[in-house]
Amino acid sequence: MNPHQTMDSFSTQWWGCIAAVSIAITLLLIIPFYTNWGKSKSYPKLIGLIIAINLITENVYAYQIGNWHITENLPLHLCGLSGLMGIFLMFRYSTTIAQVFYYWALIGGVYSLLTPEFDLGADGYFFYSYFINHASMILVAFYIILHCEFIPTKKSWINAFYITQFVALSIGLFNWMVGSNYMYLAFPPIAHNPLIIGEWPWYIMVFEILAFVHFYLLYKGFFFIRNITVKAFNKKPIK
Repeated sequence: MNPHQTMDSFSTQWWGCIAAVSIAITLLLIIPFYTNWGKSKSYPKLIGLIIAINLITENVYAYQIGNWHITENLPLHLCGLSGLMGIFLMFRYSTTIAQVFYYWALIGGVYSLLTPEFDLGADGYFFYSYFINHASMILVAFYIILHCEFIPTKKSWINAFYITQFVALSIGLFNWMVGSNYMYLAFPPIAHNPLIIGEWPWYIMVFEILAFVHFYLLYKGFFFIRNITVKAFNKKPIK
């Protein structure tokens, strides 16, 4: 079993990591605005390829050091599933997938960076892959907003919530079969997050309420988020 490790939010190390991923995300988002190459179809595919290579490298590294386990290394956390969706979207944009990815990626990516929990440990490549994985979720979410004209549909937030319930049920069954804790459905994460309240099953009920509220707020706040973003890049806001 890989020992879970955390990083103290707002520590010097945390600020350094957040600064690095923020700069990387910003640069990758603005390249299409200022270069012809960034406007080409190959650019998002390159981003998707980098994300995929990171995922493969993480698993190869885990296997080589003898730390690959079916109970921990499959991409079955919500962030892992979002990562796979992000790769797909960069190679072949799909409005249907984007309607779910938008919610999963921003919620999972932001909270994972705010209160890091290294579920595979923080040694060696695991440290870097954690930040690449979660930063790429935010990158792809804003990429489809800025460059793919993504707009959430009226019922997307509630549909995403229902889909999350189905996925959680499926992953929960898998956890029961193999003894894993994907999506933290068997026991709570150890991250220093004040929103993790109580033990099983109470923290899951809190997660459900928070997910419902966050999905709704992300839908209602979409145009605010997009207009702030496009304004930062000197583009015309949308109504």
